[in-house]
Amino acid sequence: MALHRKLGLFYLVMYGIGIIIGAGVYALLGTAAGVAGNGLWISFIIGAVLASFTGLSYAELSSAYPKASAEANYLKHAFRKDWIAFAVGWLVAVVGFVSAGAVALGFAGYFSAFIPLPPVLVAIGLIFLLSIINFLGIETSAKFNAVFTVFEVIGVILIIIVGIPFFGKVNYFELANGVPGIFSATALIFFAYIGFEAIAKLGEETKEAQKMLPKALLLSIAITSILYILLAISAVSIMPVSELSQTNAPLADLAAKAVSPGFGVIVAIIALLATFSTVLVILIVTSRLLYGLGQKHELPRIISRVHKKTGTPYIAIIATAIGASAMALIGDIKIVADATTFMIFLCFFAVNIALLDLRFHHKWYKPVFKAPLNIGRFSITAAIGAISSFAMLFSYTIMEVQLTIVFVGTGMVIYLLEKHLEKANRKKTTVKKKWAARA
Repeated sequence: MALHRKLGLFYLVMYGIGIIIGAGVYALLGTAAGVAGNGLWISFIIGAVLASFTGLSYAELSSAYPKASAEANYLKHAFRKDWIAFAVGWLVAVVGFVSAGAVALGFAGYFSAFIPLPPVLVAIGLIFLLSIINFLGIETSAKFNAVFTVFEVIGVILIIIVGIPFFGKVNYFELANGVPGIFSATALIFFAYIGFEAIAKLGEETKEAQKMLPKALLLSIAITSILYILLAISAVSIMPVSELSQTNAPLADLAAKAVSPGFGVIVAIIALLATFSTVLVILIVTSRLLYGLGQKHELPRIISRVHKKTGTPYIAIIATAIGASAMALIGDIKIVADATTFMIFLCFFAVNIALLDLRFHHKWYKPVFKAPLNIGRFSITAAIGAISSFAMLFSYTIMEVQLTIVFVGTGMVIYLLEKHLEKANRKKTTVKKKWAARA
């Protein structure tokens, strides 16, 4: 049974903005400020540029292959190796689990300002509540997300506006840890840009997907980048970096300092809605990716089952909720975010290489949208996207590398077991047919 095509450009862009904004500034702004200092805005500019190069590759590839399995599908067409495609697809799914867990912990940080409950308990409760909304159908989820996305954008704009009177009161080139700190902060806040690629996973639920997906990807990156850079300038203008780096609810504290404690409460409520929206979108797109991998028989086929009434992949939704909850149990948002961004840079490197390979080695490759800046068939933007993504991998510690190896290894064990079972079933079916023919 196929997924239902319900989404147009507006809802796709709202998904993109919703997942990008809530994931970063509402949860990690303070942590990143402690690393970059007043030069935080520079880190956001670098992040925007890096996201744009890879975003163009996703825009082109999604216009050629608008499938739920996204990255796995791109690599399968490029390299014709099922295990490579699965490894990257699985890694993206793990990124989804980890991202949902990280942002759910961000939600818990704001929630604790109202009701002091254990953050991990709040995060897991949120994940399962939003999984129910995910199950109810893509159209229902899209409407929920659109409403909450409006609130989260309003929250960012409010901080920018109240920060205007403070502009120019600090040295915006004063760096906490020099140039290395700017790049370390970029590696961390790139978590704030993760989400644009999620739009590609909604291809099987989008009307005119080959045209709509590229537009939504690029619009989402452009809108959020402008908001991020202005917000970073506003944040370090309002509050000293030493204070900003210590808060678990950065936007709420910025509002309280710039205006009043009461205004800080209002922004804290908006932040709850923002992180709520982001977790919802991550759960949606990750469950669709698992569904796509199940369709290709790279995960157990049961995961690709679609509910007759809601038209949603309910087994994949349950699996996503369990995976995200497991990541939330880690309890430390910085560790979780660092692991996520390391894995996503690895995936972005692979996607950019896939585009370059498809351009040169596959005559039948005909994307509806083509990334700009080309020398013949060579994509300059994809090459820069690949190089920059690979370079950013060196900003991380051995812990992120080890976690990635564990996650990929776990996925490959599942993949090999599924392939073994599939081969055994085919052999059994062949034997039955032979016996039937003899009879």
